[in-house]
Amino acid sequence: MKPWLVFLILLVGIALGVVGTIFAPDVAGPYLHEAFRIKKAETIDGEVVRKLREGDRLLLTVQTSQGSFLVTFKKKVAEIDLLVQQGDTLTLALRRYEPFVDEPVIERVRRLEPTPRPKAHALPSSPGAAAP
Repeated sequence: MKPWLVFLILLVGIALGVVGTIFAPDVAGPYLHEAFRIKKAETIDGEVVRKLREGDRLLLTVQTSQGSFLVTFKKKVAEIDLLVQQGDTLTLALRRYEPFVDEPVIERVRRLEPTPRPKAHALPSSPGAAAP
């Protein structure tokens, strides 16, 4: 065989592999058994109504439009405890709605009210100083 023909066959094979990887799950998904289907995560927004830290785990009760669920974290407990406060809105990636969820992916945390930060160029005023 000629080298350019081998190269052309190689390129066609790579292109079919890439296209098949991208489009095959959507096309073949309805015809596959449920055990073989790729489960896509859905994002769920909810408000943290209760937060409880028990030793090496963190429990969050999250209220959503679908109902409430209990989220349990056992990894990175200290970091998540500092990040998430009661009243915050969480965006979580879940495979499906379940009342008890272990270690979901936190995609976003929105504060109820952002805390005001002092401007960097403003000088702090002393109590006895007169305003200009």
